[in-house]
Amino acid sequence: MIRASFLVLGLSLCSIATPVLATETVPVLNALEAACAAQAASSFEPGFETTGRPVSMLDLDATVDACWAAMGSGENDFRMNAWMARAYYAAGQYADAYYFADRAAQNDVPLGLYLAGVLYSSGQGVQSDPAKGAQLLMTAVEAGFTPAFHALAISLINGTGVAVDTDLALDFLHFAADEGFGPAATTLGQMYFAGVGLPKDDLEAHRLMRLGAHFGDAEAFYELGHYAQDGIAGPVDDEAAVFNYFTAVDMGNNDALLPLAKLILAGRGTEMDPVMARELLKRAASLGNTEAQSLLDQLARS
Repeated sequence: MIRASFLVLGLSLCSIATPVLATETVPVLNALEAACAAQAASSFEPGFETTGRPVSMLDLDATVDACWAAMGSGENDFRMNAWMARAYYAAGQYADAYYFADRAAQNDVPLGLYLAGVLYSSGQGVQSDPAKGAQLLMTAVEAGFTPAFHALAISLINGTGVAVDTDLALDFLHFAADEGFGPAATTLGQMYFAGVGLPKDDLEAHRLMRLGAHFGDAEAFYELGHYAQDGIAGPVDDEAAVFNYFTAVDMGNNDALLPLAKLILAGRGTEMDPVMARELLKRAASLGNTEAQSLLDQLARS
């Protein structure tokens, strides 16, 4: 059972026995607003469970064009601010994401509260304020926005803006995973694998990674690639490793670039392809991966 909590001066969480979560109403959209929603709504927003797009499929330019065209046309401008914030966040343009998320958060849009909370907690696009970030995330949790349970759980585990409370964090993670939020299942899997807050259990970690991947989490595919390559919770399977790393890369996970390139260079689990391997290494090096740059230098000398 989830233990609902309220922030006290942004410093600690006081647990109570029974959660009281609000239910967000399904918005009534006109055609222009619906076009904006089609670009960037989350499947965890009521009314968009089947039409919401995962972060990996967001198109910033298309979202901005559709949402600006819809601004002022109806009663949902602040919700559209949240959708634009989501697209800017996915594109890594955090200052713009904060601008729109803050406008949505000030008008109690759960997606906006969540995004603003994440940005304040991480200090991306705005001066870091972990306590304010936790407050915003808690408000999004009280609104029943599933991804906020995961984000607040991370804050509770790390003591970011709130007192450490691993038990409550686990409650939140299990709830979010049960609701279909892939990153929550992945985080639980990582905790089982590392034996942090939970007993070390490679098989349970693997099960949760597969659940995270099923729910579309790119990091889960990266972890599954690592598990398959190293024979964790099963035999070594280079073909499975290549598949999972490729899927992770396609979904925007950059951590998978280097191990995928190494497997391709060695012809393990796939045909040897030095050209593709170099392209992957160049991408990793451009992101600051020194090992990738070193491998590129070695290839250039060979």
